[in-house]
Amino acid sequence: MRPAWAEIDLDAIAANVSTIAERLSPGAKYLAVVKANAYGHGDVEVARAALGAGASWLGVILPAEGKRLRDAGIDARILLLHEPDPTDADAVVALGLTPSVFTEQGITALDEAAERANKHIAVHLKIDTGLNRLGVPLGRLDQAITALAKASRLEIEGVFSHFAFADQPDHPFIGTQVERFSDGLERLRAHGIQPPLRHLANSAATLTRPETHYDLVRVGIAMYGLAPGAALKDAMPYRPAMSIKARAAMVKRVTKGEGISYGLRYVLERDATIVSVPLGYGDGWVRAAGGKATALIGGRKHPTVGTVCMDSFMVDVGDTPADVGDEVVLLGRQGDEVIAAEDVADTLGTINYEVVTQVSSRMPRVYSGRAMMEGDGRQG
Repeated sequence: MRPAWAEIDLDAIAANVSTIAERLSPGAKYLAVVKANAYGHGDVEVARAALGAGASWLGVILPAEGKRLRDAGIDARILLLHEPDPTDADAVVALGLTPSVFTEQGITALDEAAERANKHIAVHLKIDTGLNRLGVPLGRLDQAITALAKASRLEIEGVFSHFAFADQPDHPFIGTQVERFSDGLERLRAHGIQPPLRHLANSAATLTRPETHYDLVRVGIAMYGLAPGAALKDAMPYRPAMSIKARAAMVKRVTKGEGISYGLRYVLERDATIVSVPLGYGDGWVRAAGGKATALIGGRKHPTVGTVCMDSFMVDVGDTPADVGDEVVLLGRQGDEVIAAEDVADTLGTINYEVVTQVSSRMPRVYSGRAMMEGDGRQG
């Protein structure tokens, strides 16, 4: 195994799920969003932990993501949050995934696939209430209903939409989207369609807008112990699940006036100890972090310096003692110091979602907690 890894605390995942589940409106079910390899945390392991803590649904984007979960023996309901490509329709039916639909082409492809398999399948109709990304515009809702009425093998189990302001729980457009969603539901009822599952709430709305819980909530970022936005940093007692760590690969004393890494952009103004850390942008520690982010060594924060390489980057620890094999923490706790995903995000001008999701598959994940994998808990 490499001397660089991401530690995933599955007990933290379970605790976050339980904390959020306790806040749900009566009757509302919990969908755990595990798309994009569970935001970089590991989809199979996180799915098991979330289901064990009270989630009843899983959410992904791609049929291939659903297949990974099925191949791991997970038989829970899995919602494809995007409509699958028509070429994937047969696989979606065979895997027992629940697809979203929002185009006539997608509806027809799924109906024909279900016919070939001699099955009836449940689908969730996505309505666009103002995000203007994916979903049936309200102005075309009647056409979608007509297409679904012709699809004899499809059963409308759910209807949903998605908020445009995930990080601003008091934004007035949230109310606009709720009204548009209600209008869409009313128009469906006028056609005799009353799906048993209505869902609109993401993590932010789940924590702050109980009137949007309906029958199902879709929780992503908060489940991983990260706030959906700055305004929600105190919305619950988050337990971050991911830490990123490494072992110092080389420690050397470098003299004043010498430069560090490609381009020698960082020039020492005094003699200092430079620690080389064996991970880089090939692992998701982006090049933009060079000279901006910090790292924990010996229980203290130190600046990362020079250009981040594909497989390594450097830390200037000054005169602090360090040695090969010392633990380096890029995300997480060491002693009394903590580097949070929000700290890294602020440094890089991005969001905490991207910080954890960009950790590449090349980085081993080391799991701990109730849903720990068999063996030593590692996955390459």
